[in-house]
Amino acid sequence: MKHKHTYETISHHSPTPGTIKLGIKAAELRKCTACKKEMTFVLTKEGWFPLFEDKEADKQDILLA
Repeated sequence: MKHKHTYETISHHSPTPGTIKLGIKAAELRKCTACKKEMTFVLTKEGWFPLFEDKEADKQDILLA
């Protein structure tokens, strides 16, 4: 069942010199209050963004052995 994730911050991290060069100002690990899914968010000059695409798995993504 799909739902809109409502994330809360569980940890906040300062960037390393290498990530600062990439334009990342901060990073947070957040957890959805409903399904408990964890996602990493990064802060850039454009705002907060998820580090990875939040792709819901469907039947085509499952490989059967």
